[in-house]
Amino acid sequence: MASIIAENGITVVKNVMGNYTLGDTGERDKRLILWETATGRPAVECAHEICHRPATRAAVAVRAFSTDHTHYLYPACETCARRTEMLYVTGPLVPVKD
Repeated sequence: MASIIAENGITVVKNVMGNYTLGDTGERDKRLILWETATGRPAVECAHEICHRPATRAAVAVRAFSTDHTHYLYPACETCARRTEMLYVTGPLVPVKD
């Protein structure tokens, strides 16, 4: 796994559509668990800068305005995980293998 980026900063990202799955409502999102394990932090709140809902999913995104096509995880609420516009997210992004 590559190094975590934007440890304490704000990053502009664009969600990778088609990677959002609702899954079983009684099951914890495995990608969110991966983000927590990689960062050593609990995913409490959605990382979108202006959203303060609980994080229930790990959104899959790429960094906007970058030639880096790596997919990254960040904690998100269900609404922000489905957003199609660019988002400002705070905290670390965890790279995932495609």
